[in-house]
Amino acid sequence: MREFGSVSVGRARGSADLRRLLSDPWFDSEVYIVKPTWYSPHPANFTDAETLGILLDSLDGRVVVTEAYTYDRQDGSMKFTVDGEEVDWRWIMKHPSWDWIREKGRWDRIREQDRWFLDEYGFTDLFQEHGVEYVNVTEEVWRERTADPLKVKEAVEARFAPVFREELYGYMPRRLYELRAAPLISFGRVKGIRGAYPSLTMKNLFGFIPDPLRSWWHGPGDKRLGRSIVDINKVYAALFKVYGICEAIKTATVDHPQGEVKVPWGSYNIVGDPGVVALGRHLVSLDAVLCGLMGVDPEKISYLRLGEEAFGPYDRHQVEEAKSEAAIWFPF
Repeated sequence: MREFGSVSVGRARGSADLRRLLSDPWFDSEVYIVKPTWYSPHPANFTDAETLGILLDSLDGRVVVTEAYTYDRQDGSMKFTVDGEEVDWRWIMKHPSWDWIREKGRWDRIREQDRWFLDEYGFTDLFQEHGVEYVNVTEEVWRERTADPLKVKEAVEARFAPVFREELYGYMPRRLYELRAAPLISFGRVKGIRGAYPSLTMKNLFGFIPDPLRSWWHGPGDKRLGRSIVDINKVYAALFKVYGICEAIKTATVDHPQGEVKVPWGSYNIVGDPGVVALGRHLVSLDAVLCGLMGVDPEKISYLRLGEEAFGPYDRHQVEEAKSEAAIWFPF
C-alpha cells in the first residue's frame, strides 16, 4: 500500500485484500451505507455485482445500498413523450420539474427498468445473499418520504456555506436520515484515465440528486455541474461519515477517441484486471490524487476547485508524487 498524504492506494483482488486496506476506525460500525456507481450499464462503466460483493464481504455490519433512478440505466426500450415531444436532456433543461412523470404509467416504466437492471446484472441475488437493504433515492423523494428539509438545512449550514439551490435540502430520504452519522461509502469507479473529466468519488455522489435526467443540474455547457456536485456532497457530508473508495479491481476505462466502446459522451477502451483501489476520508484529496495517477490535471476539474473551498485543499505535492508513479499503478 502507498500513502499519498491522507489517501491510500493499494492492490486488491478480492475481499481479503480489501479488508486489509479498510483499517480506518470508521470501519467498526453496525451499519454502512454504500453508494455504488450505477449511472449506466455500458461495459466497465458501473459497479458490477462481483465487485460490489467484494466490498460487502469486507464489511462487518448491515449494509444499505442506495442509488437514484437514471434515464440511462435501462435496456434501451424506455422512451417518454410529453404533448407529443420526446423528453430528452434538452427538454429537461427547459422543464426541470418532474411532475409529468406521474402520468400515464411513466413512473412505473422507470421502476420496471430499475428492477431490470438489478435482476439482469445480478444485484437482486447479491442483495438477498447478503441481506442488503436497497433504498432508491428518487423513489423516496417522489413518494415524499423525506427528512425535514429545515433540519437538513440546519445541519449543512452549521458546517458549510449554503447550497445554491435549497431544494437540495429536500432530497434526503427519511430512511437514510434515520442512519445519520453512519459511514457512507462513495464506491466509485476508476473511469476516464487520461480523459478530460473523470467520474470519481465526489461525482459519484452527484447521483444522489433524484432527477433521472440531471441536465438542469449540469447547466448549459456544464456551468452548474461543479457547484451541483459540491453541494450534494455538502448535504451528505453534514449528516454522514463520508468515505471514498474508488476501485479498478476488475476493470478500468481509458478514454480514447477511437475507443472500442462507443457511448453518447465519447469512447473508451477497457483494461482488464488492474487490481487497484484508492481510499480515504477526504474526497477532494482522494480524487485529486487519482487524477494524478490517471494522467488528468486536477486543477482543471471544476468540482475539485470548488470542493477545496468547501472541504479544504488537497496537497499539490502529493498529487505530483502521484503523477510520478502513474506508470506503476496504471501502466497502460
